[in-house]
Amino acid sequence: MASKHAHISNDINEPPDHSSTGHFTRQFKGVATKILGSRKTMFESLEEAEAVDNESMWVPFRDEEEWELAGFLMKNIGQNKMDKFLKLGMVRNKWHTVVHNSGVSFNSTWSFLKKVDRLHTGPAWTCETIDVVSDVVGEDGALRHEQLELWQRDPVECMEELLGNLAFHDVMVYAPEQVYADKKGENHIYDEMWTGDWWWDMQVKLTSNDDQAGH
Repeated sequence: MASKHAHISNDINEPPDHSSTGHFTRQFKGVATKILGSRKTMFESLEEAEAVDNESMWVPFRDEEEWELAGFLMKNIGQNKMDKFLKLGMVRNKWHTVVHNSGVSFNSTWSFLKKVDRLHTGPAWTCETIDVVSDVVGEDGALRHEQLELWQRDPVECMEELLGNLAFHDVMVYAPEQVYADKKGENHIYDEMWTGDWWWDMQVKLTSNDDQAGH
């Protein structure tokens, strides 16, 4: 599968005019990826669900204006003050008479947060309590220790989320590249992860193993 790197890329033996970047890129010639199967991404499933339910892109909120209000509340107003804000006459009357004939779809902190909970949040966070022992001796003669919270997410689920996000579709890189500042390939440039030696060397090893397995 060809790389989807946004930069212009060609073999350094046949460099084109790269006057805009001044870089010369050598593509990996082997097979970097294989398609083992396919299924709908999370984002595609959400779009289909919205189409079936005839819901707007702003669900669980009514429209763009209510979505903007929700963002404002989450960023600027704490939960203790949210109820008071939503019950202000100016806010309630404005949304009732100007934006929606029936007012906003939430009128309390509880009903608002219930809607927020319906939003897609990506891979779930889990928390684990770990006991960390230091090298400092306490007054009791024992090493001091402290319990800390370790928050983490499943890396496989995170990768599925990133690979399935259409916003990254045209800038996702699947193969390593070697980037040079000169046509002879004497000045090696390292910037993005796929331009590193490790990825290239590992890809060569994996390709060699696949070739041997095929024989």
